[in-house]
Amino acid sequence: MTKKLKLAVATILGGIAMSAGAQNAYVRPAYQFPPLPSGSGPASIQLGESPVFLTPNLLLAVGRDDNLFYSNANEKSSTFYLLGPGFSLDSRDANKVLQLSYEGRFGRYAQSEDDNFVDHTLRTQADIAFDRRNFLKLGLDYLRGHDPRGATDRPIAGRPDRYRSTNPSATYAFGAPGAQGRLEAYYNHADKRYLNNFATTAASDHKAQEYGAAFYARVMPRTYFLVEARETQIDYRQSGSPLSGDERRLYAGISWEPTAATTGTVKVGNLKRRFDSSVLADFSGPSWEAIVRWEPRSYSRLEVFTARQTTEASGLGNFILTSITGAAWTHGWSSAVSTGIDLRFQKDEYQGFNRNEDTQSLGLKVAYKFRRWLTLGAEYTHTKRDSSLPAFDYDKNLYLLTATMSM
Repeated sequence: MTKKLKLAVATILGGIAMSAGAQNAYVRPAYQFPPLPSGSGPASIQLGESPVFLTPNLLLAVGRDDNLFYSNANEKSSTFYLLGPGFSLDSRDANKVLQLSYEGRFGRYAQSEDDNFVDHTLRTQADIAFDRRNFLKLGLDYLRGHDPRGATDRPIAGRPDRYRSTNPSATYAFGAPGAQGRLEAYYNHADKRYLNNFATTAASDHKAQEYGAAFYARVMPRTYFLVEARETQIDYRQSGSPLSGDERRLYAGISWEPTAATTGTVKVGNLKRRFDSSVLADFSGPSWEAIVRWEPRSYSRLEVFTARQTTEASGLGNFILTSITGAAWTHGWSSAVSTGIDLRFQKDEYQGFNRNEDTQSLGLKVAYKFRRWLTLGAEYTHTKRDSSLPAFDYDKNLYLLTATMSM
């Protein structure tokens, strides 16, 4: 690689630290070896004569939250300030890509200091192409985060619930891009432990080992039929917890590469949740994952998604059956101005507890690229929850002004 090409390659990291946490889990995507970047984005720094490139970034934000505790009876407003330092490291050659990114979030509330937080996210990933048919991806995510007070069904404590999460993962892919058939096998081991408020959080500590495989068969030049089997073993750490068990999913569907400005994956199948304890009722029902992207122009993209998945309970019920449908539209009006609209509808059905609720959210964003290294933005998010138990209803408005800086 020439130095010029290395610099272009390294710019892909400009968005990693900011976007990694935003990636959705509505569909497990097919594996792709990291592509070369477009060549635009934050500048990178080569570390000496090494093949490693550093891309730093910084987020500054000020905002207003009019319902800190997600409540209809105890609404509290506060101005808040957010500092988000981050960086990415990238090293690659023709057969492998090594990446590391860090993202920090330091939040301070002017009218509610007890809700201040410090979060850290560290992600590492190694992609290796043994030849044109064999690929291996190894990853490790480490997160120190928090649950805002009122965001779970646990009693509200004096401070937000803080936790530590680790997630090593591996994916093996066999089959060249565009081959008649491709096979993927994957494994993840997520381990989440809470670090405070043990009287209410100890019951939520758990591990989840997920492994599965997907087979893609090309039925048209850019369209694949797929079948996938996935199992997750869930182990709660609290002695005597009845919530441990396993979850099995079987899917069939289609996936297509960019054709007529669209790309997408649609899977439908069955979900089974079984508990180790005979006291809790097992569940079996339909499940699906789907996401479709339409890009009529290089500067405009519409993404529509839907999924039916499970969420671990946080105090009420055995688990939550969650159905999600939404859309996100981003559009660049010029080289400097872009906007985004996000709509999301979520239905939560509590299993083992008489509670159902619908949550709708609307997000609006505008960004102005003041300089190559500086983007100014404004965001507004409105969230409304309607519950079968009125005590859990709430409305929430979040306002935010941002400045994102890079090299």
